[in-house]
Amino acid sequence: MKVLAFSGSLRTGSWNTKLLALAVDGLRARGVTVDVWDFRAANVPVYDPDTSDAHPWPAVLDVKERIRAAKGLVIVSPEYNYSIPGALKNLLDYVSRPPKDSPFRGKLAGQLGATSGPGGTLQGQVMLRHVLSGLGMTSVAGAFTLSRAAEAFDEAGQLKDAAQRASLDGFLDRYVAELKLRP
Repeated sequence: MKVLAFSGSLRTGSWNTKLLALAVDGLRARGVTVDVWDFRAANVPVYDPDTSDAHPWPAVLDVKERIRAAKGLVIVSPEYNYSIPGALKNLLDYVSRPPKDSPFRGKLAGQLGATSGPGGTLQGQVMLRHVLSGLGMTSVAGAFTLSRAAEAFDEAGQLKDAAQRASLDGFLDRYVAELKLRP
């Protein structure tokens, strides 16, 4: 079982990137092969059908192939104004073009997110689920969301709270169980 995992945050020191590291470790401990893609380093430009379709960005071609090689995706995303970051939406749009070449159809998504506020990225996860559904993906039930992320991690990047660690483990267990059911 192989999944592609990435953080939808471009911020240096991102809590979502820290959460991604925990999810990757947890998936690998469960026997999943994880291909971690560095969204920030890819420096994906804004999708423009007048130029992007004829001359796709090399990082977009790369991630398309990596998605094709995976059974699922793990996306760890912040929430911006009750939605997903514009850069993440741009990436999903760009990679899905042209529609006949979209690598997303039939993949299983695992959604996670961290925020400094009290809402735990819940609204953003709803929006992401909607977009992923439109791309032909299925998201595992629920999402792992982390509120007050600035206080949630210790110096080693681990979650301080035992209940949060248990919740993340439960989410990863559900994701892997559903991944195993896929051809």
